[in-house]
Amino acid sequence: MSERAVSVDEEAEHLLDLYAGNGPAIMDAIQRQMSILAGRAQMLLQLAGLTITVTGFSGASIAHSGRLGAILIVSGLVLVLIAASITMVGILRVQWTTSLAPMPLPEAVRRALRLRDEKTTAYGRALSVLVVGLALYVSSVAVLLLGNLPAH
Repeated sequence: MSERAVSVDEEAEHLLDLYAGNGPAIMDAIQRQMSILAGRAQMLLQLAGLTITVTGFSGASIAHSGRLGAILIVSGLVLVLIAASITMVGILRVQWTTSLAPMPLPEAVRRALRLRDEKTTAYGRALSVLVVGLALYVSSVAVLLLGNLPAH
């Protein structure tokens, strides 16, 4: 495993050295990272949207399969919606780096890195919640399918 910067300050110093103090190049590199997060956030929202859409078609059948199926689908759907909310508020919420008050470049870089880190943390949380929600949702489908097995 490669070594990583220990802190925002260390990463900011590294970027300032790496780009020889070229502010636009540094901010562009950070902006590309935030664009990657936004793209991944879109993927999370697509999965959440697909789950909600499928629920419209199969949710009632799953809920009618029994109490366990109903509890699993509702729990899974709630977690999927929470993950979507975390994604929208924590990642896709617009915060322009150009709206930062005028400040020296090192401080602007540190602020931009902190913003990126906040969005990265939100992505990790949303992904974790989505995975658990999808697991519960798939479990509800399994309950439905296993409940329809012929008796021997």
